[in-house]
Amino acid sequence: MHWRFSRAAWRLLPGSLTAFVFAALLSLGALQPLEQLAYSILFQLRGGRAWDDRLVLIAIDDASIKQLGRFPWSRQQYVKLLNTLSAKEATAPSVVVIDLIWSESSPDDAKLAQAISRSSRVVLAQARDSTGLPLLPVPALQNAAIATGHILSRTDADGLTRVINLFDNNIPTLGLAAAQAYTLVQASVPLPTTPQPLWINWAGRAQTLQQYSFNDVIQGRVPAQAFQRKIVLVGLTAVGFDPLSTPFDRNPPVTGVYLNAAVVNNLLQQNALQPVSFTWSLLIFCLAGPGLSLLLSDRRESSQILISLGLSLSWGVASLWLFHLGYWVPVVLPLGLCSLTTLAISFNDRLRLATRLQLQVQQLWQRHRADLVTHLPDAIEGKDVHPYQKAGLLQSVTRMTALAELFARSQSTQAAIARNLSIGLLAADFDGVIWFCNPAAADWLQAEVGSQLSEYLVPNWISEDQWQADLQRLKQQTATKVREVRECQQDDRWFELQLEPLVYQLQSTSRDRADGFLVVLEDITPRKQVEATLHQQVAELQRVGQLKDDFLSTVSHELRSPMTNIKMAIEMLKISRSKEATDRYLQILQNECARETDLINDLLDLQRLEAGAQTYTPEAIDLSDWLPPILQSFSQRAETQQQSLQMDLPPQLPALISDQPSLERIVVELVNNACKYTPPDGAIKVSVNLTAQYFELSVDNSGAEIPAAELPRIFEKFYRVPQADPWKRGGTGLGLALVSKLVDCLGGKISVNSGSGHTTFTVQLPTVDEQPATTKRVTDAGTSSP
Repeated sequence: MHWRFSRAAWRLLPGSLTAFVFAALLSLGALQPLEQLAYSILFQLRGGRAWDDRLVLIAIDDASIKQLGRFPWSRQQYVKLLNTLSAKEATAPSVVVIDLIWSESSPDDAKLAQAISRSSRVVLAQARDSTGLPLLPVPALQNAAIATGHILSRTDADGLTRVINLFDNNIPTLGLAAAQAYTLVQASVPLPTTPQPLWINWAGRAQTLQQYSFNDVIQGRVPAQAFQRKIVLVGLTAVGFDPLSTPFDRNPPVTGVYLNAAVVNNLLQQNALQPVSFTWSLLIFCLAGPGLSLLLSDRRESSQILISLGLSLSWGVASLWLFHLGYWVPVVLPLGLCSLTTLAISFNDRLRLATRLQLQVQQLWQRHRADLVTHLPDAIEGKDVHPYQKAGLLQSVTRMTALAELFARSQSTQAAIARNLSIGLLAADFDGVIWFCNPAAADWLQAEVGSQLSEYLVPNWISEDQWQADLQRLKQQTATKVREVRECQQDDRWFELQLEPLVYQLQSTSRDRADGFLVVLEDITPRKQVEATLHQQVAELQRVGQLKDDFLSTVSHELRSPMTNIKMAIEMLKISRSKEATDRYLQILQNECARETDLINDLLDLQRLEAGAQTYTPEAIDLSDWLPPILQSFSQRAETQQQSLQMDLPPQLPALISDQPSLERIVVELVNNACKYTPPDGAIKVSVNLTAQYFELSVDNSGAEIPAAELPRIFEKFYRVPQADPWKRGGTGLGLALVSKLVDCLGGKISVNSGSGHTTFTVQLPTVDEQPATTKRVTDAGTSSP
């Protein structure tokens, strides 16, 4: 808890110190010149705005002075002006504001007072002299005017007037007096009633204000409608009189009459600037300093710079936008606070980094110094110091260099070993980012350093669920260091994949910590091939053993049953007293002998086929003439068993080139098998079809179906489908094995399909075009001849 508090306080320190410095600078006014410069820049960026069209300036300009004579003029000129403006009531202005001080009497004061009285809408100016005494209009003029207003202003150090007091000893400024008079005679305008400063929102360049030359007005060269129901401001604009700088007119400056014009414009448009108070500025940025410090701390230096630039740019844009809306907020203070805080945090981070590096180097030095071969000077070697004391900076750098050389030598040695290993090694952190990969792992996984390991492992090697589960176990197996091992197959190769946590000892706590994991890949294809070969050999031995058992079981049964019948027939012959009985017992002997002979012949034929000693004599066979006699021999049997036997031969079949005895044996075995397993009233159909490559001979029978699980084994020797002989017809299980061998010998294919109450055996034999160019005859010796 204490460490966390100290770390948080350390992070807040740069921003807090920066905020304190800027608060002091703000209180002392040291930032005021910069803020004043920002004030002018904001006006330039915002650009000029249109002056209020209710305001018109009659300028005592250089041209008027040239025509009317040296200034100041006699009162007669202003009498002419007022008479011109008030000649017609319909076109008279709402208010006439004269920005001139008439504090000295003149012989023409009476005439001027009469002109002011006839206009009844004239506002006169007043001021103070250098000693502070008021400069008021002469009584006659003051009494005739509708109001008076002061023209006092305060200029800042840069020559700009930014604020004006609306009241001075309860006397309104000339602009406010003009607005008040306009409210009385023309239209109501919301005006301030309490003494408060007005922050001037300059509209634009002085030349953009609607204005006319004094001489042009009194000479009647300006239409009277130009002043109808407007506030007419009369004042000096000639060069050299009462200079005034504005954000838009600094070189050359204008005259003070434009200040009063700006005040009237702000009051009419209600758009005076609203500055943020000093107290709020101080409070906000005192809080912003620590907040900015928290935001920038523990970030990369480039990120700190980008954030600082982004915040500065954002504040600049926000300041301009607020200024456009009429709010003046500090610009230099936040920009400076942001920049200085960034520098302070950068310096603070570097100081912390240097401290941590020195402590880390010292701890590494104490642990690994014994492994160094490099000889160091005694001044650098030094004595061990307390863990919380830092060595000198130069000593720390030298020790770091020695340790770096040691680690580089160790790392290059380990890298060389890893490159030459036949197993793949890959290291990654718990986020899955690869930071080491030897050539074998890179080749097998197609992985690269810096990429995500999951992209190469999931799902080609392991599933997503296995990957997540392994990561969780690796994070929790720091103490036990249990390996996650699994075997994976990639195409025709097998690999053993091991995941093992990478554990190192924390220097501060002397406890183990897992910082990632190691992936070990080993090609175990040879081992798996040996295992597969052993499995095949075991399976073959089991098959041979099962075949032997089936052979002994079948042969013993098939041999014992006829012998039992033969013995019984011989005994019955001994006691037979009639010729019919004798013939019947002799027939039994003959049938059982034939049964024994068939079994022996089947075994011999199968042995010859497996040994490759079967004679193969290809000849042309006309199936249309050859097949019917063979099936005719089964007709009586089918009729006896109440079965129907059909044959389907297409017309004009070409000759089939094949071995006739072998083909006959195939047909006889398949039809015999069909008769055996077809129930009464069942149907047996033998058909021949011709395709581009094959003669297809099909034997289909209804009745018992062969389960799908048993179909792959029906062509094995001695195999009989369990519970597939409800009629107890018996058999040796050699017929279909012989058929399969014979079909292979003839270069054909045999398949079986069973379902929907039917079982169909299909034999495909190649046509003439598919026969080999030369026929061969397999001899008993295993050689071949044309």
